[in-house]
Amino acid sequence: MKRKGWIVILAVLVLAMAGCHGGETRDAEENGNKKYLYYLNNGESQLVSEEFEPKASPEDVNGQIKEYLEALTTVAPTNRSYKKAVPESVTVTQAGEVENEQLTLSFNSEYTKLSVTQEILCRAAIVKTLCQAEGVTYVTFLVDGQPLTDSLDKPVGFMTAEDFIDNTGGETKFEQNAVVTLYFSDKAGKELVETRVRIRYDGAVPIEQLLMEQLIKGPESIAGVNQDEVFATIPKGTKLSKVTVKDGIGYVDFNEAFLKKRSGISDEVAIYSVVDSLIEISAVNKVQITINGEAVSVFGDGSALDIPFERNLDIIKREK
Repeated sequence: MKRKGWIVILAVLVLAMAGCHGGETRDAEENGNKKYLYYLNNGESQLVSEEFEPKASPEDVNGQIKEYLEALTTVAPTNRSYKKAVPESVTVTQAGEVENEQLTLSFNSEYTKLSVTQEILCRAAIVKTLCQAEGVTYVTFLVDGQPLTDSLDKPVGFMTAEDFIDNTGGETKFEQNAVVTLYFSDKAGKELVETRVRIRYDGAVPIEQLLMEQLIKGPESIAGVNQDEVFATIPKGTKLSKVTVKDGIGYVDFNEAFLKKRSGISDEVAIYSVVDSLIEISAVNKVQITINGEAVSVFGDGSALDIPFERNLDIIKREK
């Protein structure tokens, strides 16, 4: 089950929504019983909130849940620079009954089409909004009947409002720890060494960018790595210009320093350290490498670079 996608709301929900009040962003926990709806800021990089008054009574938990869900997709923010966090294409196909403070929401397959950043922020907006309903502490998502997974195919599980961090400016970002796999060179420069790395990411920086930036830093920046057995593959001075994922292909653009291949490692090790590391993300099936936005036909000792690369498992060193 790939992880991405989002929510619009049960078409049968036709409750009238209360309007938003005020344009200031505030922290719900610091303002008593006030309730809030969460939106995206102008840069679509963080959440912001506006005060919202649900009509359903606190005792009517299901009524408040329905009201919040519909409001997330129908109530426009007072501040015109804000944007709705929940795309219109995503719908909630079922909202389960609250049991033991746990709420399960089911979404249609459109949820899987959200980018990493969109998905994290939309998820944060929904969870923080719904956890304001009396008796709701934990929220979990299903997509097409399957548990939601993150970009590394790990189950997200139950989430609470505290999983999403508010900064002093009243904006919210989601930070999540993840253990990812990167591929560096072995001592001989002929094979890749699988290296596990713990990173912390949020919606402001896509995980594919974090992976490539860590690969550029090299294994010396990773605690616990044996510096006598694991070596950098990316040349010094290499900078990541851009990395995007579209239709299953990861597009990685470096500056020209990437072409100055490190001595002592093969072309394949240099190329597939990038390819195999990025394909660890479940949304990526192939990788295209460019230099300063342009395809380069020849790399290193004569290897082609202007083609989409698939994962190469044969080059990964296996323990004997």
